[in-house]
Amino acid sequence: MVTIRIIDHVNHGYTNADGDVIKDLILKELNTGQQVLLSFAEIDSVSSSFLNSALIDLLDHYSFDFIKSNLGFKDSSKAINDAIRRRFSFEVSKKKDLIEV
Repeated sequence: MVTIRIIDHVNHGYTNADGDVIKDLILKELNTGQQVLLSFAEIDSVSSSFLNSALIDLLDHYSFDFIKSNLGFKDSSKAINDAIRRRFSFEVSKKKDLIEV
């Protein structure tokens, strides 16, 4: 398992550009078969733009089940965990609704 510390690659977790940097790092590892542990050490909060780019865009490459099994989080606050959970829940539900139409 590879640990990616967000703060080592971006100054904060606010913009889509920040998220794109982290997404690319995650994809690089997942594409080689590595599991990823994403560390929010020294990151107090993140924006939905950051989460969309860093994590939700992973759904364009992998299923939610694959992401859930191969991506973990550490050093995160309850607020960050809740935001991640809400964003994934919304996106997975939306994709499921599209499939059923």
